[in-house]
Amino acid sequence: MAIVVLVLWFATAGAGLALLRAGGAARRVAAAGSLAPQVPSRPSLAAQPAGSGPVRIGAVPLTADGKPPPVPHARVTTPPGEHPLLEFSHPALAITGLAFWAMFTFVHYRPMAWTAVAIQLVTIVLGLTWQARNSNASRHKAPAAWPFPGRLLTLHVSAAASSFVLAVLSALVASHG
Repeated sequence: MAIVVLVLWFATAGAGLALLRAGGAARRVAAAGSLAPQVPSRPSLAAQPAGSGPVRIGAVPLTADGKPPPVPHARVTTPPGEHPLLEFSHPALAITGLAFWAMFTFVHYRPMAWTAVAIQLVTIVLGLTWQARNSNASRHKAPAAWPFPGRLLTLHVSAAASSFVLAVLSALVASHG
């Protein structure tokens, strides 16, 4: 049964990867449609006077008194609809849990099975939180919302749920046998 769970977990990961690619592509298309293409204007070297001194290519432009300009202190915030911690931790924990389950499948060390099940539970909670926040962001028309395809999301969720149930059953059987 552990091999079946491993195969199902790989199927879940494949559906999740396809989900990330489809959602990311739709997100980039939506972001590109909302932004007008802007061509940055760059002064040419021929436009500068001949006696203006050496040209500093790639350097910070200096102020009139020869000092670098004051550095703006940017405050790092995420726009509504973006959840970088969830976007990173859900796939990262899924891969970690998959590694633990693969180790259990090949070594049959019972604590690895329960560790994989615990990691999978946390991963499922993070995925559901990500989807809930994403739904909330898309209802509020946030530009950073991930537009996940419904069928692919259903496939990913059902594969994850069935692999979780089978992993728990397999870990229970391994604990008592």
